[in-house]
Amino acid sequence: MLTGCKALVVPTCDEPEGTACFRGVFRTLIGKPVEDVNVCAPDFDDIACTRSDENGGWKIPGLPVDTDVVITATHPDMVPTLFAQNTSMSWYEWYKVAVPPDLADKNAERLGLTARSDRGNVLFLTWEGLNIDGNDTNNVEDVTAEVDGGGSLFYGNALTLADPGLNATSGSGSGGLVNVPPGTIDLRLRAPAGRCAQDPMFHFAAQDGWIPVPIRAGWNTAMDVMCPAR
Repeated sequence: MLTGCKALVVPTCDEPEGTACFRGVFRTLIGKPVEDVNVCAPDFDDIACTRSDENGGWKIPGLPVDTDVVITATHPDMVPTLFAQNTSMSWYEWYKVAVPPDLADKNAERLGLTARSDRGNVLFLTWEGLNIDGNDTNNVEDVTAEVDGGGSLFYGNALTLADPGLNATSGSGSGGLVNVPPGTIDLRLRAPAGRCAQDPMFHFAAQDGWIPVPIRAGWNTAMDVMCPAR
């Protein structure tokens, strides 16, 4: 359920030799912690799922080191979300927003489309730097995207909703893809000051600027990408 105004507390997590631990919090759009988010590492049968606590906190220990990992998050009040991250970033705390479950339908409708259950979707946010301790850096506007792999590209307005009149990110730094075929696509973002994703944030490592993005039917892949500011 959605909780009241409580502090966002990231749990501590031990990392025995040869293992990594992801940990973080889920919050609403207005910053309240979200309890009972089911968080899993579905590609690892021996790692149990966990649920966020009353402070929105969760942790998944026992992950392999230096490995690309997909983490999934589900909750009745949020869109089923997939996060791609390498465990070399296990030091970086996750502060994630529980996006409303009808977002994919809204974005598709605003593009004159119908969201397909046999396709996935992507949301990306561009930032000037890492968001440490839940303190967001500035979003980066005028970022453009190239896609190799399908889907309908959009950029988000001030509310991060798809705006067919935009040709680059607005002040919200947001964009995404609707109705993407399952599998892996490649996404490249470029700001006026240069190529994005030169340093890792919340995505798999880029090659020549191209970020591999895992897509699963019925899921939203969420990405945070660093872009150079002007």
